Amino acid sequence: MLGYQKEGIMAELLAEQQVSLNTEECEYLVGLLERTLKEARVEEHRTRTPLYRQHVVHQEELIAGILSKLGYPPA
Repeated sequence: MLGYQKEGIMAELLAEQQVSLNTEECEYLVGLLERTLKEARVEEHRTRTPLYRQHVVHQEELIAGILSKLGYPPA
């Protein structure tokens, strides 16, 4: 439960911040996000717990949203 509270606080602190990335940093971040999204999709497929599956799906949506903002729609 503490992890969710910490994530909420971090989200509030980071909301509305802009980050400038050079091309190499952007490509690295996109690659990292794409790998993480792929792993989350596998995890979603394997999980049997509805609540945890909902959490994983939410993470997938967040990652896909970030990729879209970066100009790389998720595959």
